[in-house]
Amino acid sequence: MTHVAYPAQMDCENGTPMRRALELAWDAYCAGSFPVGAVLTEPAGAIVAEGRNHAGESTAPDGLMRGTVIAHAEMSVLAQLPQSDYADFTLWTTLEPCLLCQAAATMSHIGHVRYLAPDSICDGLDALPSINAHAKRRYPEIVGPGFGAEATFAAVLPMAVLASSFRYGSAVGHYVAWSPAAAAVALRIVDDGLWPSRDLGLNAAIDHVAALGNWATTD
Repeated sequence: MTHVAYPAQMDCENGTPMRRALELAWDAYCAGSFPVGAVLTEPAGAIVAEGRNHAGESTAPDGLMRGTVIAHAEMSVLAQLPQSDYADFTLWTTLEPCLLCQAAATMSHIGHVRYLAPDSICDGLDALPSINAHAKRRYPEIVGPGFGAEATFAAVLPMAVLASSFRYGSAVGHYVAWSPAAAAVALRIVDDGLWPSRDLGLNAAIDHVAALGNWATTD
């Protein structure tokens, strides 16, 4: 399959799969984890599984990982699936899937992935099908990113949460070098204490993060 640049704003209106993923991302932030959410839709578009990041928590629903760096939102969704072929299903996620989650989607036989915000640490992962025959046969069609306030929220807030614990780590250094505009907003949140209150609703939280800087997903 392929990795396709998304040409327009992704639909994040109420009732859409990406809106539900954003709601789950906000739930994750409010629970002390990385703000990333994901859902899986069947061919007719109904959500059949959903999950969020649980990396910062000591509890999670039965069968799901928690309190570990690999307790990613996409893994939470995919871990719920019985062995089958999901070529006509779509995984919707608020942040571009990392190496772990792209590999898991491939191994789960997911046909399509849609992500809202880019993650420059994932640059080059679309080469996986060119170096492995199994990956080439099963690699999903990956489409993204979107743009707009929701995409800003979905990119910047996880980066800020990371920077709050690893301010001078290699990952934050990568973002400063390769996603400088988004990183500047994330570091402003950390350094100036401009975190969105967990008492906010999702719309207000999105507006809060988006208002901190005139940022687009085209770093």
